[in-house]
Amino acid sequence: MPSTLFKSSNILKVLGMALMLIFFTGCATQRLESAPTSTKEQKIVITSISPLADLIKNVGGDAVQVVSLVPPGSDPHTYEPTPEAIRQVAKAQVLFANGVGQETYLEKLIANSQNKDLRTVILAEGLPILGIEEDHAAEAEKHVEGDGHDHSQGNPHLWLDVKNAQSYVEKIRDVLSETYPQDQAVFEANAAKYLQELESLDRWIREEIKSLPEENRKLIVYHDAWAYYAQAYGLTVLKPVVRGGEEAEPSAKDYAELIELIRRYNIKAVFGEVGFNPKLLYQLAQETNVQVVEDLYNDTLGVTPDTDSYIEMMQHNTKAIVSALK
Repeated sequence: MPSTLFKSSNILKVLGMALMLIFFTGCATQRLESAPTSTKEQKIVITSISPLADLIKNVGGDAVQVVSLVPPGSDPHTYEPTPEAIRQVAKAQVLFANGVGQETYLEKLIANSQNKDLRTVILAEGLPILGIEEDHAAEAEKHVEGDGHDHSQGNPHLWLDVKNAQSYVEKIRDVLSETYPQDQAVFEANAAKYLQELESLDRWIREEIKSLPEENRKLIVYHDAWAYYAQAYGLTVLKPVVRGGEEAEPSAKDYAELIELIRRYNIKAVFGEVGFNPKLLYQLAQETNVQVVEDLYNDTLGVTPDTDSYIEMMQHNTKAIVSALK
């Protein structure tokens, strides 16, 4: 009898140890599965401004982590890279820049990140650039406009023509596929779907602008960001209010010319942009009785549902322009 009890006791001990081993092994497995992915395994893609970030997100989907250096709703004209931005660039595999003087801080930022493996892609490269001839004189004078962009290379706002945005998307697709070939099928499928959406957007903008009488398709804008949009969709930018940054002032001669243009062409509205002080526009409005539209977007997305994506931003701008000019 004692022998039997001894054997039973040993069996219970063995079973207990086995159960404990299973329990702790299960816990260890759970800890490994829930452990966060290491930074080295993350696919970090950097870009400068939120409209470009949205294009990349629509191609990359959940396969990449997209970081916009300038947050939505912030002013890219006064942006200076932060220590956090330098750390993000140091971890990234790809940086998509617009180019054409849009990111005057880029060279210094990349150098400070010490990321020798970073691939830098200029999205505007290979596309026709507007404003180069006019700005060659500025380049000769070694002048950089006060709005935070180097206009000696031409006008940087190519993405305001949806056809250019489509070219950006195709380049983004190709670069991501080369960098992360294991996700190529995802990038190609996402890009194909998004390119169709952009094609529909482009057709919609053209139809909206066509609804305007031809004599009303003239713009007075705060600064010269709208050359590509105007050329693509059949508008004419008569004159920007300022050349330079938010605090720039037109000369007395330029201001008189603005008033003369508004009266000669019976301009119905003047257009400002988020991030710029509309004071001068309201001054013009007092003297000429035009409407002021102060909330167009170009360098940044908005933070509301009708402005927080590239497509929504372009629809918002077009609705505002057409409504004011009708």
